[in-house]
Amino acid sequence: MAAAGEATAGGTGAAFAYDAVRYPSHPFAQTHPGRLATIATLFGMEPAPPGRCRVLELGCGAGGNLLPMAYALPESEFVGIDLSGEAIAAGGARLAALGLTNVTLRHADIMAVDDGFGRFDYIVAHGVYSWVPQPVRDRVLAIACRQLAPQGVAYVSYNAYPGSYLRDLARTMMLHHVAAIADASERVAQGRALMRLLAEASAPDKPYGILLREQAERVARTPDAVLFHDDLDPGARAFFVADFAADAAAAGLQYLGEATFAHTSFGQHGETAARLVERIPAEDFVAREQYLDFLVGRGFRESLLCHAEVRLDRGVGPAAVRRCWIAGMAEVDRGVDPAAEGVATFRFGKGATLATDHRPSKMALLRLAEAWPAAIRFDELAAHALDGLAARGILFADRAEQIEALATTLFRAFCREEVELHVAPPRLVATVGERPCVSLLARREAEAGPLVTTLRHGVVALEDETVRRFLGLVDGTRSAADLAAALAVGASAAATPAVTAEAVAANLRMLARLGLLVG
Repeated sequence: MAAAGEATAGGTGAAFAYDAVRYPSHPFAQTHPGRLATIATLFGMEPAPPGRCRVLELGCGAGGNLLPMAYALPESEFVGIDLSGEAIAAGGARLAALGLTNVTLRHADIMAVDDGFGRFDYIVAHGVYSWVPQPVRDRVLAIACRQLAPQGVAYVSYNAYPGSYLRDLARTMMLHHVAAIADASERVAQGRALMRLLAEASAPDKPYGILLREQAERVARTPDAVLFHDDLDPGARAFFVADFAADAAAAGLQYLGEATFAHTSFGQHGETAARLVERIPAEDFVAREQYLDFLVGRGFRESLLCHAEVRLDRGVGPAAVRRCWIAGMAEVDRGVDPAAEGVATFRFGKGATLATDHRPSKMALLRLAEAWPAAIRFDELAAHALDGLAARGILFADRAEQIEALATTLFRAFCREEVELHVAPPRLVATVGERPCVSLLARREAEAGPLVTTLRHGVVALEDETVRRFLGLVDGTRSAADLAAALAVGASAAATPAVTAEAVAANLRMLARLGLLVG
């Protein structure tokens, strides 16, 4: 599946295609320099601090991914290129509205990137590699080698095998069906119609019929622009991670890992994965990754690369947590006493749960939930947990062992995407001040539509116009009472009773929890 940005194809036809059908341009947390720096640090690298770095994005589209980074990291420098002139123009308009001076958007071909661009600490190619010809793929890797700083990290996303074989089945049939159709909208409509027809006509109890229905559902969920540029692009290709890593090695790079650490963590896949990979030498990290893909059927990868000569430490474990800030938003049953004996269950997104009877871990997880979206340094979190228990008369003679057990709990949670680790926490305000302020970026976006970017480099949808209007008013000049009065102006009689100080306070807390407030 493709991702953010206007994937450049190194030729004029592709530019016209992306100008004719604009690809969605929005932030992807996996590409943020803070995320890349954290993964690199875990594996023993010394990457540039995200707050003072240089970033290049290949195929930046309208800057939906790059501009929020530049806004949140004003002391860093960002450069984006794209082959679509219309996308760059749209990004330039957004850039002017935000008044950012640390980002440059250039209408350029990937093949034209040379040493004149300088060196970068982080290079991002999101939604590009699988959707360009081989010479451009080679150029992406060459740029990563030539332009990357010695401890730099490159991010490259691509469709992966074996999972993409299932997708290729649907793609091949749709491409055959629309081969003679030039109009983009008609290609999308006919592709969907074919998959719907095949799914409905296939045997419901046969593997092939089940596969067709799954693919038809996927196609139905896919936005038009994404379907047009991804599934209905006859040049799109998928790759085994082993082949991708081999191509990177030929270009002078080495495979570092995935942008989501949990995707390279075998523990989350249970004993089956452990038995599978234990036969492969630990130093053959790529082979382990490949066999894990065979096991889980991965169809999309967000791989990180670094220079071949960089020495990596593959023995990442709980000790790594002690160098980081931790963030996590968990739900727990009301009335749970972390100081009491017994198991407490914490619920995270995507149905994940963490059950523990370790009292310092329970204290720490409750503290993280209260502090969200702020991140807390491990030493501070451990002190909070142990000192809080001590204040209630629960003392541990083996304090060091308790801290180690807490690190182990948090590392396991990190490997399952239940908590986050940061070497540089997001710059945001987690509490509501006297005159709260939503980021200028989010306020500008709310004026244009429902999607706004958080200071965690994510997206939230604010479908309600009143909420968007409220967000625009939270500009640092108004108190909660002022906001209530401003909202009441022009409101209908039926709506006026809802504009209360309590309602305003609740909405401000929501904005803080979403990561939209700045200092």
